[in-house]
Amino acid sequence: MSEKHSTTIQDAGGALTVIFSEATTPAGRVRCAKLASTAFGKSLSADGYLEREAYLSDLPLARGGGWRSWSLTRADDPDLVLATCKTLRRDLLVRDPGGAALERQGYCICSVVTDSRYRGRGLASVLLRHVAEWLDGAGDAAASMLYSDVGEFYVSKGWNVLDAFQSTVAVPPPIPREQLDGLPETRPLTIDDLPDLCERDVENLKNDFRRSKPAADTILAAVLPTSPLISWLQSRADFMNAKTHGKVPETKGTICESADSWMYWYHDLRHSKLVIQRVKLPERQSETAATETLAKLLLDTLDEAAKWELQKVVLWNPGLELRNAMDFLAAKMKIDVTNEKRENSEIPCLRWRDGEKLSATIWPNEFYGWS
Repeated sequence: MSEKHSTTIQDAGGALTVIFSEATTPAGRVRCAKLASTAFGKSLSADGYLEREAYLSDLPLARGGGWRSWSLTRADDPDLVLATCKTLRRDLLVRDPGGAALERQGYCICSVVTDSRYRGRGLASVLLRHVAEWLDGAGDAAASMLYSDVGEFYVSKGWNVLDAFQSTVAVPPPIPREQLDGLPETRPLTIDDLPDLCERDVENLKNDFRRSKPAADTILAAVLPTSPLISWLQSRADFMNAKTHGKVPETKGTICESADSWMYWYHDLRHSKLVIQRVKLPERQSETAATETLAKLLLDTLDEAAKWELQKVVLWNPGLELRNAMDFLAAKMKIDVTNEKRENSEIPCLRWRDGEKLSATIWPNEFYGWS
């Protein structure tokens, strides 16, 4: 049986005693999901949201405690969920200043919500404090992440705001074929291609970490783009697109085999955008060749967006190589690119074990880490 904690809140609304616990029974998880649907399920029916949660909970990433529901319930009415959130497993790679690159356990906190009738009484703070205690203890988490529209709220709870830059590429009219002359050959990716590419990607990241030389007092960390994580997000997108649009895109990305470089996509049909989930940068290429490779992969992405009548392609925290490729497209093909900082949506936040304040660089900090 999961450990429970009792807390009494005394405020202008009177005394309120709540019980923190993990929702370990199907009925308990459904009660949590019903509350979460009031904030995060507006594009689905109530039954559709519960169906999605049940579907996602049976995917490899979520099994065996990979996806847990946490709740605050009234002490005098245990079936009434006042606040809830989830933790979803992440595999981390952490390189300390001494040079050791270690695989560690991590989690992403998501779907934090309080019953509207009980907001303003500090319930989210109580919930997150207990979840953090579990992360630092039984959860054995080196770090936890979350993505929020109110990042500063989480700073006061021990999480630190990370960079939230993005580039938005407008989908252009059809590009004349002659403008593509000289760019490398690519091919589309399907869901069956992803497991092998994820395995290669993880090994490449590990090698990059071993070779990296961060500042003496800086920790380098990454969420590993494992197959269970990439597939969980792809499955989520497929479910949402099937429910809201009645169709599921089959192409999941594009690859340039000669450069050992690829991109995975996340089709967000409801918001008319294609988000680049993960970019594997070219290997052993000159700066010019790498720019052309990434430009061709981006053009494939824009073609896919146009196929689905989407308005834009979005990249999170693009590095120099991708910025060079976007500059290439803007200069040669007049494609519109907007670079901005996200101020009020999907702001990544990080908390180290025990709330320790560490100087850290998160790289890569791309969309695949989102939940």
